[in-house]
Amino acid sequence: MKVILLVIDTLRADHLGCYGYRRETSPNIDRFAKDGVIFESAYPSDIPTQPSFTSMFTGLRGIHTGVVSHSISESLSEEIPVFPEILAQSGVTTAAVSTLYTMRRWFARGFGEYYNPAAGDRRKLQQVDAEEINAVAVPWIERHRGEDFFLFLHYWDPHGLYLPPEEYRRLFYDGDERDPGNRSLDELKASPIWAFTKKQVDAIGPDITDLEYIVAQYDGEIRYADDQFQFLMDSLEDNGIADETAVVLTSDHGESMGEHGFYFDHFEVYDTTIHVPLVVRYPGGVPGGARISGPVQSTTTLAPTVLNLFGLDVPDDMGGGDLVRISNGEEETPGEVYSNQGLWTAKRAMISGGWKLIRTLHKAFWETPETELFNLAEDPMETRNLAEEMPEMV
Repeated sequence: MKVILLVIDTLRADHLGCYGYRRETSPNIDRFAKDGVIFESAYPSDIPTQPSFTSMFTGLRGIHTGVVSHSISESLSEEIPVFPEILAQSGVTTAAVSTLYTMRRWFARGFGEYYNPAAGDRRKLQQVDAEEINAVAVPWIERHRGEDFFLFLHYWDPHGLYLPPEEYRRLFYDGDERDPGNRSLDELKASPIWAFTKKQVDAIGPDITDLEYIVAQYDGEIRYADDQFQFLMDSLEDNGIADETAVVLTSDHGESMGEHGFYFDHFEVYDTTIHVPLVVRYPGGVPGGARISGPVQSTTTLAPTVLNLFGLDVPDDMGGGDLVRISNGEEETPGEVYSNQGLWTAKRAMISGGWKLIRTLHKAFWETPETELFNLAEDPMETRNLAEEMPEMV
């Protein structure tokens, strides 16, 4: 058995073609998805990066691990197992190509080999590109093609700063990003976080006025990651192991692009930030071209799914569900899922039966209601808060 888990950081589901996006940002991922199973309503239990990945590796929500934000006061107990440890202890070859260990040491637990392309240069922590990840991953796959293995890969590219290679910067934009008459960033410039966000915008280019240009750079990053994803998939074909390798593609969280007054980061729990892609391809193991509409917890399902693929016992508290069993109709999706946000704001979302409830515990700089209720089927962009109209549903 061979399993690859690829997490493309900061990738919102609705910016991929297989999730209905208007731009051709993901032709390779879309083709990959046609051979696998698309989970249409996947939500991480905790965001942003550090709590999300902690949830992935432990199979537990942050309220159980204690890791709910990026605070240095939070730490994962050594008594809580991570699934790569269970794999390694059972004789499975484990490896990772990622910079996460620079953030928290528990992200390296259980990996027999850990490659950090940003080692020695912390400035590159979130700026390592997918080609640098592939430059290590592809030779590793060739060396270990005759073994059972678990390989974890982490692409940062859609994460800010949005600076795709030059050939991707005009792929989705043909206007004038410095048009002085364009006022689409005025709301952001009037907000209290403009001093912080201005550095991000200026790093993309000088005197930018057009929101759509910044969105196009984000989309360019996705297209670049998509091309590198195909290079990775080609390596499986080249080594003759594509049909014996299960590949899981997902993200830790999405990104706000001006919706609800949030810009170029992941500070909230609207679907722009917590609805992530989740695709599983396992030739002969899951039905190709299937789509699962019921909500799943994208982070806590990964540990039990991978352990089951290797025929290993899953600890009782890793109860997020098995994506392969769900794909084959052997297990139902849960009735409800949750997402917790603990970075700048403190928020919790619950999704159940096509409805979504948001409770804001600390709103920080943004004037958002304490309680929000949305009908996702009728209002997927979450523009109409029904909380006051429907107190019984709240």
